[in-house]
Amino acid sequence: MRMTRVFAGVSVLVATLASPTVVHGDEPSTPSVSTSTATTSSSPTASGPTPSSPTGSAPTGSAPSVPVPDPLAIAPTAITELTTLALRYEANLSVAEDRRKEAAERLRDADRQRRVARAYVAQVVEYAMSPSGDPFAQKLSALAAAEEPEDLITGMFSSEQVTDAQEGHLSDAKLAFDAAQVLQARADRATRAAEKAGEAAARQLKQIGDLAEQLGLGASSTPEGLPQTRTEQESWNATAATSWKRYRKQLARLSVKPPNARRLKATGGVGKATVGSRTVEVLPVQTIRLVDALVKRIGDDYAAENTRGAWSCGGLLQVKGGYDLSGTPAQIYARTVEVDPAKPRRGDLVFTANQESGVHHVGVYIGDGKMIDAPGTRAQVGVSLVPAKPFAVTRPALGTGNNPVPRGTAKAPTTVCNATKPVAATRQAWTFPLKQGSYSISAGFGMGGGMWQSTHTGQDLAAPMGTPIYASRGGVVGLQEIGWAGTLITITHPDGTAERYAHSSKVLVQDGQSVNAGDEIALVGSRGNSTGPHLHFEIMVADRFIDPMPVLVQYLTNNGAGKGWGGYSNGQVPRGVLCATGDTLLRCDAAQRAEQLSVGFNRKFGAPLEFTAGYRDIVGQIQRGPEGTLVDIPGTSPFGWGTRFTVGSLSKEQQDWLADRARGLGLKFEGDATWSIPTA
Repeated sequence: MRMTRVFAGVSVLVATLASPTVVHGDEPSTPSVSTSTATTSSSPTASGPTPSSPTGSAPTGSAPSVPVPDPLAIAPTAITELTTLALRYEANLSVAEDRRKEAAERLRDADRQRRVARAYVAQVVEYAMSPSGDPFAQKLSALAAAEEPEDLITGMFSSEQVTDAQEGHLSDAKLAFDAAQVLQARADRATRAAEKAGEAAARQLKQIGDLAEQLGLGASSTPEGLPQTRTEQESWNATAATSWKRYRKQLARLSVKPPNARRLKATGGVGKATVGSRTVEVLPVQTIRLVDALVKRIGDDYAAENTRGAWSCGGLLQVKGGYDLSGTPAQIYARTVEVDPAKPRRGDLVFTANQESGVHHVGVYIGDGKMIDAPGTRAQVGVSLVPAKPFAVTRPALGTGNNPVPRGTAKAPTTVCNATKPVAATRQAWTFPLKQGSYSISAGFGMGGGMWQSTHTGQDLAAPMGTPIYASRGGVVGLQEIGWAGTLITITHPDGTAERYAHSSKVLVQDGQSVNAGDEIALVGSRGNSTGPHLHFEIMVADRFIDPMPVLVQYLTNNGAGKGWGGYSNGQVPRGVLCATGDTLLRCDAAQRAEQLSVGFNRKFGAPLEFTAGYRDIVGQIQRGPEGTLVDIPGTSPFGWGTRFTVGSLSKEQQDWLADRARGLGLKFEGDATWSIPTA
């Protein structure tokens, strides 16, 4: 069963993380350490490195002079625990799914048995119906309608008029009803098992969320104002569009011609018209043109800047023949007239602001507590709820205003359009030592085994020979020739920390040189105690080795948030803002293009286009390679924002067609049958 298979995977993974890999060996010995977060290693031997060399480790006893990420605050087992929890979560979901399927099958079988039983009963009733007014026939008819099988069978067997033939049919019916009850009981047990597995999965998901929060992976709740599901979003969109079209038809039926905004300024920018017994709200012609255009744009892409068929936050409001609403949301707010936010009218502008970025978003009120906007959090134009406490509401029909615009505290705006929180900035100028996608996770921190004389003091990243290695942080370079490492590169900092890089095939820096984060310092190799090309990466704090993995995760997720969309951390995009394409979830603009590819592919080749990978949440990102090692660090999957998808195997003709069509849709080929849409 799937549960057994997945739990076996957990055991394999935990075992792998507790023992060395076969392919990538490392140093035979390391300095002895004693700390709550580093596993104590054996004493160094003559062939091993010592902490005495000034280029081999960070300075001791110096208090940090600048704030740095505190790797010691994160347990070194966090990634292992996260991985194990994620696999158990997946296992319980599989169990729940299997049990629900089993319950559904048993219920279908039970219903089939009940139909068989009632067919036998119907024959008994039919035999007894010769005189239609016969009291016995009426009794049998009433019994046949009984909901409880026991009442039905007992009642019929107690009737003296039942013939031997009819009694045989009733016996068959009784057997069928008994079988149905057995199947029903099995279905109930399967349902309870599914509920139990679901509850266990929910508990593990909470633990995963807690760990993800600890590692800086962010929350997974749907932002305020957006619906929980895409179905709900589509309902909001359709309802708003229908309501607006109904209003436009009402004006046409009553032959009401909307006036220019200037004529309605004296009545607050909104008028009324009474025709016969009907009174209708009259909006300025500019407002009607604005809302007309916005309703037609529902479903279009969000973009950082207006492009063909895609709209930015403020750029969405640019409508020919409407008001002059060009510029950023802050600029639009500055020159429009504020009104009571508790009494918005259709066509009013609803602004959002925060302390970091100032005024950064605007939507147009459409009625019923909703507005049309183009938020980066949804990546499409659509209907959202008006914020409970909007920064301001203005009415363009009232002419030009002169509002003071609050400035954000950040040096540059960091809030993605209508994001629920500012985009996380990169902490302490960290850089990952290898480019994402160029490596896979190999031997982890704290492992023991025959390839080294102590527990493993760093994190191995397997990569092809010659892959560039980058300085993880800026500092002073120290070089040391040592048997287990080849040339050991150490970058030290005045705050008591250091990073070390081993097994390089070529060193590109000099001893004593100052480097910045992201500078290329070496090429991946296999020198020293190594059985394959890889980078052995260590982090030291006051001469103590700590697990690099949580620090790398913290860097990648915080840094990556600025390169994603909607202010979400990688892998933490709420499913409510994603769209389904087959069995995969994607950002809705990417899903729209994937759907167009699928329709065209089916028309061309008479077969559906298979989508094999799309959005991966924190669970889906934990992928294991053939040796049981992680393919990538959880929380850093390039699929984690739902902007990439992979298709199944294709013929050469199909590949060529897909490449031509995908590029025409603005998609970028990333190799391995994977396509992406640029992030905003």
